Amino acid sequence: MPRLSRYCLLGCLGLLAGCDLLTDHYRVEFGDGSWREIAITPFSDEARWREGCATGEILTDLVLPLKRGKEEEGRRHLLIGGERFELDDNNLYRSNGMVFGHSPDHIQRGLKGLDACRGLRPVRGGLPKLKARGFGE
Repeated sequence: MPRLSRYCLLGCLGLLAGCDLLTDHYRVEFGDGSWREIAITPFSDEARWREGCATGEILTDLVLPLKRGKEEEGRRHLLIGGERFELDDNNLYRSNGMVFGHSPDHIQRGLKGLDACRGLRPVRGGLPKLKARGFGE
């Protein structure tokens, strides 16, 4: 009987945690530090789309409708918010050539970051240099 109660306890904990444990997060980070992330739960008909800056500010946090299509050549076709994507085991491919990877440090080369983030981050050397008085000149 103790073995059965242990399995019941694990099952209850799994139900309390919900399906968030099964969610796959696909992320792309741009060279300027801005990022996009799409989270897909296996049994849901919604996907979570988030965008943010290197400064930590989250610009977009949306829940979009998700439709699953056929699987061809090892890739499953998805329609997220009306836009076509393809999903294989490790990556999510957007119709414009953007690749979302499983690892959070996947950097997409050749694409600009988010325009809204450029005003939040000062350019190198753009801040005025402060001088302290009385410390030699």
